[in-house]
Amino acid sequence: MKNFTDKKVLLFSPYGCTKHYGVAIKEELEKRGAKVDEYDERPSEEAYMKIIIRLLKKKVPQIFKKYIDTVIAENKDKDYDYILICRGEAFTPLTIQTLRDAYPNAKVILYLWDVMHECAMDDVLSACDKAMSFDPEDAKKHNIGFRPTFFVNDYLKVKEIKDAVYDIEFICTLYHPRQKMVKFLKKAFSSQGLKFYTYLYVPGLIKYMQESLCHYPFYTFRDVSLNPISIPETIEILNKTRCMLDINPPYQVSLSTRAHEAIAARRKYITTNKHIMDYEYYDPNNILIIDIDNPLIPKEFIETPFKPVSEEILYKYSVAGLVDDLFS
Repeated sequence: MKNFTDKKVLLFSPYGCTKHYGVAIKEELEKRGAKVDEYDERPSEEAYMKIIIRLLKKKVPQIFKKYIDTVIAENKDKDYDYILICRGEAFTPLTIQTLRDAYPNAKVILYLWDVMHECAMDDVLSACDKAMSFDPEDAKKHNIGFRPTFFVNDYLKVKEIKDAVYDIEFICTLYHPRQKMVKFLKKAFSSQGLKFYTYLYVPGLIKYMQESLCHYPFYTFRDVSLNPISIPETIEILNKTRCMLDINPPYQVSLSTRAHEAIAARRKYITTNKHIMDYEYYDPNNILIIDIDNPLIPKEFIETPFKPVSEEILYKYSVAGLVDDLFS
């Protein structure tokens, strides 16, 4: 493992419902001796900011530069060794250069966990000293490192399953057309005698009202939550559940974090993403690929125990493995 004693790191990572990933990276670096200053990778988590970034970041890069100037002003006497940007959708070559001017000794590392066609980061890659992507196609196309998603250490605390309350759990952000899929799956799993737990998160009342009018009028306010589920709450659900469900868009090649959270939690994994077969830990005993239009779950898959993976695999997809890959 790489040692970071007395190294200074400026970390930009998503806040909001995915903040725990950045926190895990920060804690891993600090455990190895680094001094870390952490900031949100964009000025605000409000929905309007996401729209502004996607529409205007290249036309008016000064919008985000003002935020970076504020960060620099708060750390004007620092001499960072590394600047780590996770996701970083708002960043532009201008803001990378602004950071380089302020911290000329720092290595700039970019880790993408959004696909390129959604975050438009192609012009930022060459501005960084190192870039890696969780998407194998983006990594190959842009000639950067491939680094899959990772799990946070909390998932290692999930208990061995004894008396399961649920056969399958699905924790997700609800959006169109996923809401139709969830309703369909509830009906399909019920007909197979499976106990299905769902936690359906909608990011805010305005979003709920907007989506309810346009896409899911049959989801009542009681069916959804306006607050993201916490990690401790997720672990508590997993303690009572046999399998984790993941639904990916048809075009998605890369794996979500849930694939590796399932490994850490020692839970069966049900997914619509056939590309999981390309990973070294694929085992049909642990992983079931389903057709979203005909989601049949064999009884023996549910009832047979999870086959533990090796320590090497656990390390590779842990936050410790991620840090070593990013900073190697």
